[in-house]
Formats: sequence, C-alpha cells, structure tokens
Amino acid sequence: MTLDSKFNIILHITTSCNYNCSYCDVVKTNKFLSKQLKQEIFDFIKRNSFLIEKFKFFWWEPLLAWKDIKQIIDETFPYIWENFEIVTNTSLLNDKITNYFSKYFKILFFSIDSENFFNFKKVEELVKKNYLQNKLYFNLIISPWKEKVALEQFFKLYDIGFKWFNILPVYFTKSRNTNNLKHLSAVMKKILDLSVVDKSLRLYGFQENLGKQLKLANKSIFIDIDWKVYFSDIVSTYLGQHLKGKLFLWEVKTLSLQNLENKDFSSKKQAIEGFEDLIYQKVTGQKQLKEIMDYFSVYLNKIKINNLNVG
Repeated sequence: MTLDSKFNIILHITTSCNYNCSYCDVVKTNKFLSKQLKQEIFDFIKRNSFLIEKFKFFWWEPLLAWKDIKQIIDETFPYIWENFEIVTNTSLLNDKITNYFSKYFKILFFSIDSENFFNFKKVEELVKKNYLQNKLYFNLIISPWKEKVALEQFFKLYDIGFKWFNILPVYFTKSRNTNNLKHLSAVMKKILDLSVVDKSLRLYGFQENLGKQLKLANKSIFIDIDWKVYFSDIVSTYLGQHLKGKLFLWEVKTLSLQNLENKDFSSKKQAIEGFEDLIYQKVTGQKQLKEIMDYFSVYLNKIKINNLNVG
C-alpha cells in the first residue's frame, strides 16, 4: 500500500446519547474522554497534522461533550485549521454552538431521525440565514416503517431551499420485510426522480464508484474512547465488538500515521467482509437492502453519465 492521500479521523468522544432509537446498535456506557486522553488527542493531532484530511466528532451524540469538543479545537486549530466535522442529531443546537460551527468547522452533518425530535426551527434559521448553508449536509435516516415520515422531513427541508442530503436507510435491523423494502424503494425513487428535475439537488449515500475499491488513506480510522485506534468504527456496535482484536491498529498515544503507510491491511479488510456476510445471513432483509442501494446507485450514476449533473 502506498500513502497517496491524507487520513480521515473519527473520534469517539462519548458513549452517551440523549435519544434511544429502536434500531440503534451502538454500545452506550455513558463515558466521556478522560483529561489524560484529551491530552493524548492534542498530541496526536499535533504530531500527525500534515497527514490529517478531516477530523470528525461522531457516534452517539457528540454535543453532550461540547466542552471537550471545544477544548480539542481550541488547542489544535492552528495545526489542522478548519478541517473539523461533526455529526449531531440537532436537539442540542443553540446560537453559541452554531456560531462556533461557522468559525471552525468544515462540514456539519445534521441527522434527521424520524423517531425523535428534530430541531426544525433552529435548522430553518440556519438555512435561511445562509451563513452555514455551504457547510451543511442532512443525513436523512430512514427507519423501518417510518419511510413516509422521512419523506415528509425531506420535503420540509427541500421546500425551504435546502439541497444537500445523505440518504441513509437503517442497516442492521431485524424490522425489515418484503413490504417494508418496497416502501423504502418507493420513497428513494421519489427523491431520486426529483433530483432529475432539480439539478441543484445533491444526493449522497449511494456508492458512486460502482465497485471501485477505496484505499485505506481515503477512508476513516477510528479512535475509540478506550485509547485504541481501529481500522473501522464498526467496533463501537454490539454486532461488531467481537472484531476489536482483528481491527486493532495502534495505541493513540504512540500512533504516527506514517507508520500505516506500508502495512498490509488485507486481513482487516477480510474481517469486515466476513462481518458483512455474517450480517446478511443473520439479519432479515439485509442482503435485499444492499441490493436496493446498489440498484439506485447504478440508477443515479446512469443519470450522471447522461450529463444531467445530478448527485
């Protein structure tokens, strides 16, 4: 493997969340970064800054650890500038936080979940004010049997002028069946068909490379709250916890990203592929869901090939 691009880093900053989604598979233990681990994160960013493309706060609800996030950014901003990202459920947004977003964050992912409260009023203010709109992406999470609600949320945002969406049907849930997958397909087709008409509508969440394998340097590595660095963030889920040993990379306090340049990760890739195969066998509708996403990926890419400038 040759290192031909920088790394994306995901930091597991808390195991706490203020939502209790029915489909959620992440392990919740109500932990936050220790003072010592925060210092290790500072040091990691400083010594690896030239190889960090993005630094993302993700999983559970990171805004519950807002003071820790702010402290990390205040300490390391001169090293990686505005290459910070965050994924949040919007419930804890306020003017102080969004003003900070506008100064220091490159991309904001606001996750809309059809099972829980969505702070539409605050989001509408942000979209209409325009000062954050070019940093905003909305994760449209489509829960089983909540497809109609998700579509309503999509149009609610679309109607106020928002155009960048990440389409995310829920994976790893046992609530899928044939009828549900039909509903899901119908909702996604409505959204994709609209993107044919409105060429400014940008849709993500579909495989755009049509089978082309991405190199590790184009993917994310995961710093867990246990001080360890993993090849994938699936180790933070109940289904993926058993892979911690196979996907372990390094201890954060000694990791130099340059050390990953010539390592062979074929066994770790195989472990993830084996995990996916196992899920397809265990979880009803999982394989069919992947086939639906692959179908719409081809559908969307064919539109691109036809020069309709969608996606």
